[in-house]
Amino acid sequence: MSWLTRVSLTQKIVFFLLWAFLINSYILVMESESQFERAMLEQVYKQAQSYLIGLSQRLEGLPANATADQYRQVLLDGMTPDHYDVMDFVPSEIYLYAATGQILAHSQPGEHPRKSMDGRYGQVIREGRPLISSDLPDLVEKNAFDSHPTIDVIVPVRLGGQEVNAGLEAELHMDELMVHIQRIDDIYEKRIVLIVSISGLILFLFVWWLLHQVAIRHVVRFAHSTTRFGQGVLEERISLPLPRDEIGRLGGAINGMADNIQQLMRSQEESYLQTLQALSKALEAKDAYTQSHSARVSKYAVMLGKHLGLAEETLKTLNKGALMHDLGKIGVPDAILNKPGPLTEEEFAIMRGHARYTATIMRPLHRFHEFLEIAAWHHEHWDGSGYPDGLAGERIPLLARIVSIADTWDAMTGDRVYRKGMPLEKALGILEKEQHSGQWDPHLVGKFMEMIRREERC
Repeated sequence: MSWLTRVSLTQKIVFFLLWAFLINSYILVMESESQFERAMLEQVYKQAQSYLIGLSQRLEGLPANATADQYRQVLLDGMTPDHYDVMDFVPSEIYLYAATGQILAHSQPGEHPRKSMDGRYGQVIREGRPLISSDLPDLVEKNAFDSHPTIDVIVPVRLGGQEVNAGLEAELHMDELMVHIQRIDDIYEKRIVLIVSISGLILFLFVWWLLHQVAIRHVVRFAHSTTRFGQGVLEERISLPLPRDEIGRLGGAINGMADNIQQLMRSQEESYLQTLQALSKALEAKDAYTQSHSARVSKYAVMLGKHLGLAEETLKTLNKGALMHDLGKIGVPDAILNKPGPLTEEEFAIMRGHARYTATIMRPLHRFHEFLEIAAWHHEHWDGSGYPDGLAGERIPLLARIVSIADTWDAMTGDRVYRKGMPLEKALGILEKEQHSGQWDPHLVGKFMEMIRREERC
């Protein structure tokens, strides 16, 4: 049954419902068919018993000194079609026996042996009740229509008006009955199969709809929500109207779990943000320029974000991300970080590592993954020639592209210990000249220059 572990809950329920329906339908069809056959047999038994009782009453009406020929004539009259043509049987032989077992009259000529009174023949006389023996049930079940099924009916007889002193037995052939049962059985079986199939299908669809309404659709929603939780979307909640049962309590528990996890994550993130602020203070003490540079980069980045029409929440993220975009410089040696002149190739390689340092520091902030994107990729170039991952075009996140332009702008216009920042017009000229050089997103550079010139005119 290992396949059960590889199929969905919906498929399992459909499979078991289908099997339950088929098994139940089979049992119902077989049982109803059996009951139908038994009902027909019971009806035939009653007909056979009534037929023989009618003959016994004619025998009892004969005088006490009636002869064997008179008895036999009654039996022969009873074997004419006029007496049983509405019945589902044909009498093959009938005989009358005395309480001693002697055959008093027989429908067949010749000598006939005495009957033993120890068995059913004596039982009918002693108890004064009819008795029917039959092999029909087995024959019906086995469809043994090629044989000649019979029933034996014995009824008590009061000859001469006395107490029960004889028995009348008839052997009745049931070939016509079996053909009749077969014919009706076929019709009945088709109808019952059709009725069971339609009603079963309706029941199946109703049960499936009911299961879907009360359980499956909620389970699917739970699975979707918990998957989203695992992906870090902690704002996800189960919003379907939940029943007030175990399913509803489970949904409420999942929502409660999500609330607690979200609260815990926010507390951890707040604590981590405070730690980052402490690191920023430590970096400021180590390199005062980095702190003022980050503030200016944040200012220009937010200005460009507003010019682009970014949402307020995105602008807040851009502001914080830009403020911390160089936090990884705390891992760069002071001799390189504060070197007054140009860096050597080896020193620049070490300095370039600050982007990865910043991304590593910010990785625990799952909810603010944009911080990590800004930190890791604000030195990527539009043409893919940047670092650390060589991203190109729109594979570079938008906020990282914005911070890249703001970072370059402040590097050109900001004052350093070993040089003064260049005038705005010169810096704008460089941006305009190199707008399509492949370093920046040309559309964003155009928007940035448009913003700076508008600010200058104001």
